[in-house]
Amino acid sequence: MNSFDTLLFPDTNIFNEKYYPLLLFCSPLHYLQPVEPGPESDIYHESSHFLKRGLCQGHSSISVGRNRERFLNLIRNIVEEKEEYATQLRALVTNSLSAPGTTTHSTIRNEIVSHLLQKYSVEHKTTESEMELWQARLLLAIADTYDSEEEALSEELLLFDEDEIAALNSLPRESDSNGESIFDELGDMVFRLEKSQVINNKKRFEAWLCLLKNHPLPSIKLWLASSRDSGERIFQKYKTTGNDVAVPLLKLALPAHISASGKYVVKQIEAFQRATDRIHMGLVADFERIATTVPYQRGSQESLLPYGTDWAEQWEFALDEHFPASSDGRKSITFYLLVDQPVARLLSLPKTVAPPHAPFAHGLLGILGDSQ
Repeated sequence: MNSFDTLLFPDTNIFNEKYYPLLLFCSPLHYLQPVEPGPESDIYHESSHFLKRGLCQGHSSISVGRNRERFLNLIRNIVEEKEEYATQLRALVTNSLSAPGTTTHSTIRNEIVSHLLQKYSVEHKTTESEMELWQARLLLAIADTYDSEEEALSEELLLFDEDEIAALNSLPRESDSNGESIFDELGDMVFRLEKSQVINNKKRFEAWLCLLKNHPLPSIKLWLASSRDSGERIFQKYKTTGNDVAVPLLKLALPAHISASGKYVVKQIEAFQRATDRIHMGLVADFERIATTVPYQRGSQESLLPYGTDWAEQWEFALDEHFPASSDGRKSITFYLLVDQPVARLLSLPKTVAPPHAPFAHGLLGILGDSQ
């Protein structure tokens, strides 16, 4: 199968059934890891099926080495005792602000990160760059943990449809009403879910970018945003180069999920890849032709997809055979061309990190859409 190296961002834990469908087209799928995996990890055993078959590849910026278990204990305790930690950190910020001399956000951040690392005997340097890297690891590792909690929360919300929520809302509002407590709890769940996503998205992207700037990657052909919000951060950087809008190329359908354990998911993915090898190669060739053509001609039919091919239609036909929409649902990737701006350049990656020979003259960005 023609390789189409893809980097998923800013998520750092891809071993989830909502991301498995990406492997049907985006393979190998690269992702960053805040901490290198260990053989004792449950996730490691789940991921081994995908890693051994070359479907995905994780990258750790700088190994935490013997600090690994201490750091993971820190993450677990922050999540389990978040209120206690929040109180401690507020006190630390208050003390920093009241101390004589000049205090900056950077200074306070470094003190907080250093305080947490010292508490768990995590060996670390205190330089600005080292603190930024540890902060990024902390934020991404905690975000991965909260993702699991939010998934469980989302599943609970799916138990209620609009009619049921309306019925709960119409119940009498006595102070001891069970209806009120159920509905209020549901409303609180929605609020918590939405608020946490809004807060985390920007900071997660910044933390992911910090990791990326500390790790060389292979030549990435497709940069794949896990959400529209993450894709918008690339579009914002693209606009600062003087370009107006990215060029939409193609919308490609995928199953909404593949519900099976790791090794059976791998079998389904590989069976689909074998059946669609010719289609996949045709799609990849179209993307590569457009992304390498210089200069880009906006008014040219050759610069749009599909051009003289029906690969996307053939893909959807094969998808319906292997993963019927009635049982597996649908979502999609929308592909955009960033004219004259490879994504590595947009992100200002240092030359020691960016691939020495970028494969494309133009950036190719995919955005994962919501399930339909």
